[in-house]
Amino acid sequence: MPTISSATLRFHPSPDASQIEAARSIIAGHGGSVTWVDSPAYERTYGLIEGATAPCIAALRNQTRATVFDRPIIALAVVPSEPEALPYLLDALGGAGRPAGVVGCDPCLGGAIIEWDLDETGLDVVMHVVDIEIDRFRAARVNALLTPLPLGWWTRIAAGGLGDAELLPERVLEEQLEVQGVLD
Repeated sequence: MPTISSATLRFHPSPDASQIEAARSIIAGHGGSVTWVDSPAYERTYGLIEGATAPCIAALRNQTRATVFDRPIIALAVVPSEPEALPYLLDALGGAGRPAGVVGCDPCLGGAIIEWDLDETGLDVVMHVVDIEIDRFRAARVNALLTPLPLGWWTRIAAGGLGDAELLPERVLEEQLEVQGVLD
């Protein structure tokens, strides 16, 4: 069966325990695993699926109410300090001219939840657009990461922020300990 290296599913509004268990059971039944992040304030729950097959993704789409992306995505809540900035932010990242990797930009609690594929559009691009739009109003922002991310994305984001090209997944101690069976 073809393997999808990573995928993301989103429940909105947040699911109850039986819906989470049903999704987990489907994923495990197809040989995958899932890591969850629940964000009650934003009424969303995201799951990062690792090692699932295409039939697993199809089963999740058919048997749950989750939105299933066949790749990992980042979901970031961005709340500008000046409410006037929000319509511009929503238009820039949710409108027709949005960056290619952005798959969603929805209003929430005085801010926006931006969902995008880091393989298509870098963090720096999305954050630069955010800052351009809120700087018009001399606004600050509060961010909240709503999704679990694959290790490769964590290291890519950290390497970019630290300016360290040698920061790679295979150099993350916890990952190596897990691969070698030292950590469960």
